[in-house]
Amino acid sequence: MIRTLPARQLKFFWLAIFSTFTMFGFAIDVMMRGRQPAALLVMNAVASGVLSVLYAIASLPARRARYLAVLAAHLGYIFIVPRAFGLLPAAPPGRLLVDAIGVMVTVLIGYSMFLRFINITAARYLRAETEIAVAHGIHQVLVPAIKQRVGGYEFFGWSIASGEVGGDLVDLVDEGERWLAYVADVSGHGVGPGVIMGMFKSALRMRARAPGTVGALLDDVHAVLMPLKEPATFVTVACVRGIDARQIDCAVAGHLPILRVRHGTVEELTTPQLVLGMFEGTTFASRTTTTEPGDLLALLTDGLIEVFDPENRELGFDWAKRVLASDADRPLSAIADRLLAEARQHGPQLDDQTLLLIRRKS
Repeated sequence: MIRTLPARQLKFFWLAIFSTFTMFGFAIDVMMRGRQPAALLVMNAVASGVLSVLYAIASLPARRARYLAVLAAHLGYIFIVPRAFGLLPAAPPGRLLVDAIGVMVTVLIGYSMFLRFINITAARYLRAETEIAVAHGIHQVLVPAIKQRVGGYEFFGWSIASGEVGGDLVDLVDEGERWLAYVADVSGHGVGPGVIMGMFKSALRMRARAPGTVGALLDDVHAVLMPLKEPATFVTVACVRGIDARQIDCAVAGHLPILRVRHGTVEELTTPQLVLGMFEGTTFASRTTTTEPGDLLALLTDGLIEVFDPENRELGFDWAKRVLASDADRPLSAIADRLLAEARQHGPQLDDQTLLLIRRKS
């Protein structure tokens, strides 16, 4: 584990080893009954710390030649330096000898246990942290923010994970007039749902290239997803497909309704049906509707409305409807900013928060 860390991150580790083993210099002075000159006492303390660091470096990775070189230097120091000061070991009183040896032995045992902890427990923790960091990077690639115009429609959306890896997904498949836009929410939190989210996006994007209704698309994605997940894992989705300049095809599977704002009135577009990935043989339906210039569509996940204040009052779906009705003519980014700001003001984020706004411009 230690060899995988950059040198600048190890400086405190080496200082900890050095400081711990300088104690040996003072223990030696106890064994010598305090007869060492001050200079030799300091030399022994510093040498003990330096040699302990060299031993640690020589063992990472273990190389016999390097280790033997440090051992030779250590033995040379033991036999040469004291004689240079004209000081030979004295026979200390029995209790002092036991105390000094006991201090050194217990420190060595504690140090060995500490290294064992690092090499087993801490290494496992760091591997998990590394895996989460990699998953976070993958999540950032899979769920980028959306700001795009396709044909007569403009799109704006984002997904903000509640942790390092989220299970929400927002996506736009640009195929000209036959674009596909959706938000999805994988049950659970963490790396597992993040992996399912990536598989779901890949399967849906591949199927989106083929003709057919959104219901048929979800049928195929559901069939692909079923054998690739844990039994308790499922996906909710709200999906809109542009058929031509005026018509769209919509489907909602276990998700919040799609909201359409027209002339200040908010309408729910929904197709009540089961979630994806729950039961074998589930089929899905969609509905076709028309849009007018100025129509605003909003697709969001429950993490944006299931926000609670200190009195445990939920922000709620009706709040989102009111904001959309009052701000429908504003730029999509401004609408999204207001929704997020009010959600954050109401209470802490408990779940992934995802939003996709679609407006027909012409």
